[in-house]
Amino acid sequence: MLGKTSLWIFSFVFLVLLLFLPASTAEISYTFDIHEDGETCYIIEYRTLLDSQSRVDEFNNFKQVVEGNSTHMTEFEANMRSIVSNAGIATSRPMTASDFDISVSEQNTATGNYGIVRYSFKWTHLAEVSGSSIILGDVFFGGQYISNGDTFIVKIPAGYKVSGTTPEPDVQRKDELIWNGPRTFNSGEPNITFNKETSWLLVAGILILLLVAGALIYLKKNSTGSSNAPGKPQQVVEVEPEELESLEPLQPYVNVDSILESDEDMIISMLKESGGAMMQSGIVKNSGFSKSKTSSLLNKMAEDGLIQRVKKGRENLVRLV
Repeated sequence: MLGKTSLWIFSFVFLVLLLFLPASTAEISYTFDIHEDGETCYIIEYRTLLDSQSRVDEFNNFKQVVEGNSTHMTEFEANMRSIVSNAGIATSRPMTASDFDISVSEQNTATGNYGIVRYSFKWTHLAEVSGSSIILGDVFFGGQYISNGDTFIVKIPAGYKVSGTTPEPDVQRKDELIWNGPRTFNSGEPNITFNKETSWLLVAGILILLLVAGALIYLKKNSTGSSNAPGKPQQVVEVEPEELESLEPLQPYVNVDSILESDEDMIISMLKESGGAMMQSGIVKNSGFSKSKTSSLLNKMAEDGLIQRVKKGRENLVRLV
C-alpha cells in the first residue's frame, strides 16, 4: 500500500474529475510550493477547454456538485489525510494535512476559454530540512506517472537556489522547476536539493567590518609607536651636577584641562608646571602613558625641537627648549 501512495496523490483527484468533466482536453498540473520550514502548499489544478456547449454544460454541472455537496470536500480531505499519514510513516517524519480547499472558475485566454478546478491543502514536513538545505524526494517513494499535456511543478523556496536535481527538469525558471508529460518518475524522483543563498549584502558588511577593524589596529599601532622604532638619533646632552640640583622636586601632576589636550601638549604642560624640566620616569608616572608610548612621544618632540633629553646615569632628564 505504501508503495502506491505517491501515485494516489495524482490519481485520486484525476479519477474524481473524470466522472464529471471530458478527459479529451484535460490538462492537469501538480504544483508543490515549498516553504523554508519544509511545509508545502500542494495544488492539483485541472484545466479543460470549454470549446463546445456540451463541455460548458458538463463543467457547470460539476461546479454545482462541488459548490453544493459537502461530501465531495469530506472525501477529498479523508483521502489526502490518509496519503499524508502513510507518507509520514514511510519517511519517518511527522506529517499533517490542513487548510483544504476546492475552487471552480473559468479563465479566458488567447487559446480559448478554460474551466479550472483547483484542489489544494497544506502539507507539513513534505520536504526534509537539513541545516541550510531543503531536500525533496523521499516522499515520492512509490514512483509517479504524468500523462501527455500534464505538468509537474516544484516552486523554489524564497532565498534558496537549486544545487542538484534528478532527473533534470524540462524547464527551469527563476522560481520554479517544470517537468512535462508524458513521463514516468522512478522511486524518489524528482529528487531536488535546495541550498540557502548567501546574501551579498551580508558578505559586503563583513568585509567592511574587517577593513575598519584593520584600519583601527594600524592607526593604534602607529600612534603608540615603539621605543625601538628606527628614526633620527636622540638628542642627549650632558648636564652639570649643580644644574640638576637646582631643579624643583617632582610633584604629582593633576590637570583637568589636559583631558582636552593632545599627548604632546600634556607633556609640555607638565614640564612647565615642574619648572621646565622633569625626569622621564616622572612623566611616565604622572601622565599615565606606557614607557614605550612616552619614549615615542619624547623622540618626536625632540625631533621637532620642543624638548631636550639629558642623560644622567640611567635616567633621562627632559627639559623644554
